[in-house]
Amino acid sequence: MGSYYLYRGYMRDLGQLGESTFSMWCAQVGLVANPSMIDKTGWDFYLQFPISNNLSPQQLHKSAFECKVQVKATDKKDRKLAITISNLRQMATSPMPTFYCFLEFDGQSQVQKAFLLHLNHEIIYSILKRVHEIEQSDKDNNLNKRTMTLHYDEKMEIEKLNGHSLKADLLKYIGDDYSKYIREKSKFLENCGFEEGYGKIQFSVNGEAGIRNIIDVSLGLEEELDVENLPSIEERFGIPSKKSEFKLSNAKLRIGMSTPKKGKVRFKEDHLSSGLMFDIEFYTPPFNFHDFRKYAKFRIVGDFFDIACEPYVGKAHYTFSLGDDQKLKLGKLKDAVSLICLLSRDKQIAIFELDLEGFELLSFTLTSKYIKRELTIFNELLEKASQICEYANVSEEIKVSLKDLYYFRKEIEQFYTLITKSDLLDIKLEIDVEHKFEISKVAHISVVICHLGTHIIGMIFTVIGDFNEILKKNRFSVKNAKIVVERVFSFFPKNLEIIKEAISKEIHNRIQKYDGEYDVFYNWELH
Repeated sequence: MGSYYLYRGYMRDLGQLGESTFSMWCAQVGLVANPSMIDKTGWDFYLQFPISNNLSPQQLHKSAFECKVQVKATDKKDRKLAITISNLRQMATSPMPTFYCFLEFDGQSQVQKAFLLHLNHEIIYSILKRVHEIEQSDKDNNLNKRTMTLHYDEKMEIEKLNGHSLKADLLKYIGDDYSKYIREKSKFLENCGFEEGYGKIQFSVNGEAGIRNIIDVSLGLEEELDVENLPSIEERFGIPSKKSEFKLSNAKLRIGMSTPKKGKVRFKEDHLSSGLMFDIEFYTPPFNFHDFRKYAKFRIVGDFFDIACEPYVGKAHYTFSLGDDQKLKLGKLKDAVSLICLLSRDKQIAIFELDLEGFELLSFTLTSKYIKRELTIFNELLEKASQICEYANVSEEIKVSLKDLYYFRKEIEQFYTLITKSDLLDIKLEIDVEHKFEISKVAHISVVICHLGTHIIGMIFTVIGDFNEILKKNRFSVKNAKIVVERVFSFFPKNLEIIKEAISKEIHNRIQKYDGEYDVFYNWELH
C-alpha cells in the first residue's frame, strides 16, 4: 500500500489500516486470507472459503470457493482510482474470481465506507483491450508505467462494515456454481476481442479466371479455389498485431455464403403471359466490382432449379433437379415440368422477373438452347392426377415426385378412366369361382386405389347391369352396365391397415344394399 499520513502526532499507515481491516473481516466469518508476499502479483489477498460439511455425494468432488482481492484504502471520496495496467492485467487474467475492495477512511482511524468491485466480463474486456492497444503501440508500451482508472459507486457499497456483508457480496458475484464460473471466465478470456474474427488475410488470384473462380466460390457454385501470396494480419479488438503466428505461401480458400434474400421469380413466354412463379433464394457475391462489372454474377436457387446469371455479358447457366424422388406440391410440380419444357426449346426467348424483398422489380431475358427431354408423359400424368384430386375433393397439399408418377402411372390411368370415361367402357367382369347365375341382375363391388406421392386416393364403386353371357370360365359380360360410385376417400400410406378395415365395413354395407335384388360379387378380401 505504502500510504502514510500524520494523524494526531503519529504517522498513520493507511495501507496497513486497510489490510488489517480486511483481514479482520475475513477472520470474523472463517475466510482464510492469505496475503501476497511479493508486491508484484496484482493482488493483496488470496481468499479461501470454508468447505461445507453438508455436501451431497454428487457435490463431494467440488473444490472450495477461491478468489483474489486487491485492497485499496483511501481518504478520498471521488470514487475512482488509477491502477497500473500491469496490475490490472494480473487481476483480469486470473482464472478465479478477482475483486478490488475500496475502503474509504475519510481521514479517520476506522473505515467509513467500503465498496466491492467485481472484475466482470465488461471490465475485463476493457482491460485486455487497453493492454493490447499499448502492446501494439510504437511508443511507451511499458505496462508498469501506464494506468487505467477504475470507478466505483453506491451500487457496489458493502451494506455493513463487517465480514458477514463482505462474504455475502463476494458470493453474490461468484454464484452458487464455482466450477461454472471458472469455465465461463476461461472461455471469455480466450475469445474476447475476437468477436469480429481473428484477423485479416490478403491473397491474390491469377487473372480473369481467378476472379471468376472466387466469385463462384462466394456464390456456392464451387467449393474452393487456390490462392497464393498470403500475408496475414492477426487482429484482436480490431487492433492489428505486430506479430503473426502463421504465414502461408499458398492455400485453399473457402468462403461462407452470405445470407440470401428471399423473393419470387416469374418466368414468362412474353410480357402478356401469366407466367410460372416460384419462391427463391437470391445470392450475390460480397464484392464491390466498380470497374469490373463484366465479372458480376448472381445466383437464383429454387426448389428444383439453380440459375447463375452474368447480367453484363448476357449469360446464364441453369440446372434442374427433379430426381432422387424429390417431392413437390402437385401444382408446383406441374409448373416445374412446364418450366423445364419451356427452357428446353430451341431459341426460346423467356422473360424472368425478380421480386425481392426491399427491391424494385427486376426483369431479364434469356434465350434457351434445345435440350432433348422426355417429359410429355409427365405432363399428361400430372394433368390426370390434378383431375383425380379435384374429383376426390382433396384439399390438402399433396406432394409427389416424377418417380411416383412414373411408378404408379397405371393406377393413375385406371382411376382417371373411371372418373371420366365410365359411360364408354365395354365392361367385362371376372370372378374367382364358378358361379350359377340365378338372378338376371348383377352387382360387382370393386375397390380401386391410386398412389399419389404423400397420399393414396381410393374409390369404392359398383358395376350394375344385366347378366349377358359367360365368356369363359369365371368370366362373364354384362349389358346395360353402369358404374355407381359408392365412396371416394384419401389417406396417408401409414394408415393403410386402418383404411383396409374401414373399406371392409363399407363393402359389407353395400352387399346388404344390393343383396336380394342383385347377384352380388366383390373383389376385396373382407376382414
